[in-house]
Amino acid sequence: MIARAATLILCFVVVLSCQPAPQGFLEIAGWSPQGEPSSHGPDGLWEMINGAADTFLDYGFVELTAQQYSNGSVTVTVNAYDMGTPLNAYGVYRVEAPEGDLVVDAGSEAVVSPPYQCLLLKDRTYVKVEAYEGDIDEATGRELVVEIASALPGSVEPPPEMAALPAEGMIAGSARYTRRGLFALAELDEAVHASYVDDDGTEYRAFVLLPESAGSDEALWDALAERWQVLEEGGRTVLYREVPYEGFVGVARGSVGVVGVAGCETREELVERLARVVTE
Repeated sequence: MIARAATLILCFVVVLSCQPAPQGFLEIAGWSPQGEPSSHGPDGLWEMINGAADTFLDYGFVELTAQQYSNGSVTVTVNAYDMGTPLNAYGVYRVEAPEGDLVVDAGSEAVVSPPYQCLLLKDRTYVKVEAYEGDIDEATGRELVVEIASALPGSVEPPPEMAALPAEGMIAGSARYTRRGLFALAELDEAVHASYVDDDGTEYRAFVLLPESAGSDEALWDALAERWQVLEEGGRTVLYREVPYEGFVGVARGSVGVVGVAGCETREELVERLARVVTE
């Protein structure tokens, strides 16, 4: 009996020794996973990123999966944030992506910031790659974001909500999604927005408010009408108010919903710019 037990234990040890090495949650060509991935939900996010957690939670964070990968002398930590929807992922990516860094054609968008970091957006996933050992040079960063993007599921197309913004006059790379308090105004939640230029080169901002549910544009408009001033101009009703550091901010109704502009010095300028961005 004792001999049989010893044989079973030996077989068990042999089986364990034959188990495959821990696999990564993503198969990144050329990179070997180190250890097991770890997952963290909303309650555990503070332990991972401290003060930055608020931003992610504001944008609907669902789960963070993290793992280290190595290639030669370089080891990186890959942090993949499931943001629930492509729009939420787009929003937090745009908050964190530095301007002026190397933009790479990978996923929906990607930037490489040698020697420490790469950022990648694809569908509902926002990925931060951070150097753990060694440096992420430009070539390594490009390779990483391309391979990670190919390993991630989902579409590379931008969130469909961004198409509500008018294309004419938009400054390239300026489109954003703000989930809470656009221009620090509590009444302007859930907005896509971008920077635009007039014919004379003057810059301003335009935005489209996203109703919480289909058919609620009217309720959104009525709520603003209770708090903002009303102006009738050229057969169009404009709701507006003056905001510190933003000048006049106003909205009108168009074919895509409630559309607005900000950064106007006068009401006349406000009306003129609304006419540019509001489609009937």
